[in-house]
Amino acid sequence: MWAVARDMKRLEALAAQQDRITPFRCDVSSDADRAALVEAAGPVDVLVNNAGLGYSGMVETMPAFEVRRLFEINVLGVIDLTQRVLPGMLARKRGHIVNVSSVAGYVATPPLTVYAATKFAVNGFTDGLRRELAGRGVSVALINPGPVNTEWGPRSMGYLPVEGAPEVKGVGVPAWTVSHAIARSITLAAVPGWDTIAVPRVAGLVRLITIPILTRLVDGSAFASRTITRSNP
Repeated sequence: MWAVARDMKRLEALAAQQDRITPFRCDVSSDADRAALVEAAGPVDVLVNNAGLGYSGMVETMPAFEVRRLFEINVLGVIDLTQRVLPGMLARKRGHIVNVSSVAGYVATPPLTVYAATKFAVNGFTDGLRRELAGRGVSVALINPGPVNTEWGPRSMGYLPVEGAPEVKGVGVPAWTVSHAIARSITLAAVPGWDTIAVPRVAGLVRLITIPILTRLVDGSAFASRTITRSNP
């Protein structure tokens, strides 16, 4: 099993706890890093696209480079890695692709509008890919977490640690609940209902907000004067 991230020190610490893990440093926003990862890993039977970046702020004040960075990591990285491993899976007529999206892929609300747009894209890509691969031996799953107790929340608000810095937790469900959902989507790939999982399951109810009468109750005006201060360079 290959574990991939930008912080090699944390990867090595993880590998020290589990001897089946091969750590590999990769920045998913880099085309060269993605290519090097797939070349080093060799034939891939299971691809978990879990890398994701958040951003909290209003659209009118969001720098263009932040928009591009979100789409490069959250969307283009997912598509590119999938394209790189899919031919081998199809040739072997087996494989699993798991895309980790978000409940924000169901409903876009301020101040996560652009982030939500990337997750809508992941959801749409996953749905289409699943239909393309139906009956060809490769399963496709979609995981939609709500808030998770990791660094994602603090980082989306501008927290940018140096490599090797202590982990800073956010709020939400434990990270293991997401990893368990990923594992179930693979082991139960042939069972109906396990190809799309909200974490926790109740988070899937957020889709009810898309019902027109409920949509009118969700008013973004409360965010109109909100100012988000970020520490990005």
